[in-house]
Amino acid sequence: MDAGRSELPTDVVVEILLRLPPISRRRVRLVCSLWRDIIDKHTTEMQSRVTALHWDTWVAVAHVVDDLSKSSTGSHTELWLPDSVAADFRFRNNSSLQLIGTCNGLLCLCDNKEAPGGAVTLFNPVIDEELPLPPLPCTRPYIPSVERYAFWEDWHEAYSFAYHPTSGQYKVVHVPCSINKAYKFDALQVLTLGEASWREVPAGPAEGASCNLGAGIVSVDGATYWVIESAGASWVVSLDLENEAVTRVKGLPGHPAGPEHYHLTEVHGRLGVVVHGVSRTTEVWVLDEGRRKWSCQYSLTRHNVPRPHFVFGECILTLEESLIRGYYTGSLIRGHYRQTGVWSSSNKAVPVRVSHRAHGRPLVITRGRGRTFPYVKTMEPLSIYNAPIVNR
Repeated sequence: MDAGRSELPTDVVVEILLRLPPISRRRVRLVCSLWRDIIDKHTTEMQSRVTALHWDTWVAVAHVVDDLSKSSTGSHTELWLPDSVAADFRFRNNSSLQLIGTCNGLLCLCDNKEAPGGAVTLFNPVIDEELPLPPLPCTRPYIPSVERYAFWEDWHEAYSFAYHPTSGQYKVVHVPCSINKAYKFDALQVLTLGEASWREVPAGPAEGASCNLGAGIVSVDGATYWVIESAGASWVVSLDLENEAVTRVKGLPGHPAGPEHYHLTEVHGRLGVVVHGVSRTTEVWVLDEGRRKWSCQYSLTRHNVPRPHFVFGECILTLEESLIRGYYTGSLIRGHYRQTGVWSSSNKAVPVRVSHRAHGRPLVITRGRGRTFPYVKTMEPLSIYNAPIVNR
């Protein structure tokens, strides 16, 4: 008999599975296709509306947009404010604490003041629980951006926080790259949540190539992606989070003018590349499921988009940055929704176009250079990952 089959009626199996806590549901979902289908179809947690988390890089404060629907009033709620920030909020700037990423409502943070590699910590703001991760065995030099006048390194930009939907494992990936210098490496560092130490993974086709860390590192649907420069060409490479093999995926689309004119993103569970054109047009190219072809799915005129995530269901986020006498003074995130004359079209074969006439709805105003991530509330405890995983 199939391990997932039983003589119980389906509605009884549904009732049993839905009584399990969220983390247990994610684990038993892996038992068989029947249980996976039941949980995916009936569990509200799996279908809950993901909202946008906005991270203020200047003061290390997280806000979540209360509603991203067309009826949104533009309100947002403070999700997390570190005690150290609350104590001297008015005097604190250019924070060393930065957000690496989010997965299933968990935040992955890096304190760049701790060297080498920064101090990486997971945090669940709903239950106010944190989990410090083992320190990175930083045997290779990481070269920070010399153009950023800070008292610490930009360690956080070399990490990605990922969740593999099939194995149910969380992983933190470290790519030992340089932001603005040609730095070559032959191995990555990977930590599986619950294990006691990092391990090295051969870089494969990325070995000996220069990494463009400025393009970002994103994790999408069980893989972590970044960009390498090799033989005068730019390539997207990926780390499969299940078998931990590095492969070369595809060349960049859209003919970007230079490494500073594009960055990686995620669009509806697929890898995307945001390309900024010289004519103030931003195009977003998305890789198909078979990772064989890029297609341009968004085109925005005179609009910039926040990094690393800007598409949330039917809502498109745009970014306005304020400069006074050449000094950065803040940013404004706006939400855009389908509207005649400023957003077309519904044909998936044609890019969605957001006109320069589209003003959108103001959602979040911050002092720092904001970053946006998907977020959903969770009660998942972090304490279960304290002890090393023992394989029997």
